[in-house]
Parts: sequence; C-alpha cells; structure tokens
Amino acid sequence: MELFVWILLSVFLIVTMIMIPIQVRYLRAIKEEMNKKKLSQDKYFDQMEFQEELLHMNSQGNLFFMPANFIAWLWLRMKKEI
Repeated sequence: MELFVWILLSVFLIVTMIMIPIQVRYLRAIKEEMNKKKLSQDKYFDQMEFQEELLHMNSQGNLFFMPANFIAWLWLRMKKEI
C-alpha cells in the first residue's frame, strides 16, 4: 500500500512539473490577447465562445492541475507579468 501511495505522489509531482511551463504560456497568451483586444477580464470571458470557455474551464479548473496553475500564477505575479 505504501508503494502505491509513493507511485501516486510521484506521478502527481511529475505532472505538476510538466504542467507549470504549459500553464505559464497559457496565462501569458490569455493576458496578451486581453491586452490586444483591450478588454477587461470579465468582458473577455463573456465574449468567449462556448467551446473555448469549456476548454479554459477544463485547463484551469481541473483539481489535478491546480498546484501547477497556482505556481504558474505566482511565477507570473512575481515577475509582474499579470
């Protein structure tokens, strides 16, 4: 049982490490598009098509990716990019 827990924890950490750079690029792209369209965050998400909104919700709201999302957000926040 202990081995199973270590394997799950290892997979979780590997996925988190892989997802951090992906989430950083995704958040930068969202911010860049918002600036290009000169929209606030609320208006930007209101104007999203349903499919795009669903993809965004899955990439940002998945509990498995939450640590990577938070770390990516902190990274960009510290660099003052968000």
